[in-house]
Amino acid sequence: MHSLKYISSIIIAFSLLSCKAQEPSSEIVVQIPSIEQEATSIWRTINDIAFFEQQGYNIQLPNDPVIDSLIAKSKAKTFGNEDYPTIFNLLESKVYQESDYEKAFKKVKTQAPAIQKMLRQLSTEQHKWNWDFKMYPTYTVVFTLYGTGGSYDPDTGTITLFTNTEGGFMNYENPANTIIHEIVHIGVEESIVQTYQLSHGLKERLIDNVVTALFKDQLPNYRIQNMGDRKMDGLINAQEDLHNLDQTISEFLKKS
Repeated sequence: MHSLKYISSIIIAFSLLSCKAQEPSSEIVVQIPSIEQEATSIWRTINDIAFFEQQGYNIQLPNDPVIDSLIAKSKAKTFGNEDYPTIFNLLESKVYQESDYEKAFKKVKTQAPAIQKMLRQLSTEQHKWNWDFKMYPTYTVVFTLYGTGGSYDPDTGTITLFTNTEGGFMNYENPANTIIHEIVHIGVEESIVQTYQLSHGLKERLIDNVVTALFKDQLPNYRIQNMGDRKMDGLINAQEDLHNLDQTISEFLKKS
């Protein structure tokens, strides 16, 4: 696999407030993806195509017979690492254009002040909680034209954000909704999601409730997805409900 190269990026420094001690400032790096990164995004989407279809996700992939054949391989469980060069060559020869990401890049840049305010609030609030919310000194937001809308890597703090050539985003016009959603995903992954082995539906319901409790004023158009158990909604309505979230989830699962 080719080494990654970053074609274009901006760094927005976010000074995060601490209730306990002064911490190094965090930053978000927003990147236009390289061909390698897009090939990896497509490979991962095709590799998990059966799961995404089962969950009802809207999936975006290049419209090409090569991709159709790889999807068939994935469903037949014969798709693997050896198919990555085929995807890379397709992008390099006829699909990838750096200019396709420029409108999305500019839109996210304009949201920097709003995201900065929410990150500062998140940093302040999480110090009040009796469980560990993981925050990174750097979050890397990488655009993609392919996949299901947004994804996260809890081990690196990387967020993959779907866009289109017109700078549109899946599910929301305002990309801050998805970026904050994925940041919260990263924060609760180890201490809550993995500890209590939450199903995919419950995990998404939890994230949506946490985002709404924290940022309903800043993100008025944020929506709770039709996934997981609706009974969770009554447990997480305000910022104070997050103080003992681990205990709340533990008791919720015992009653479910």
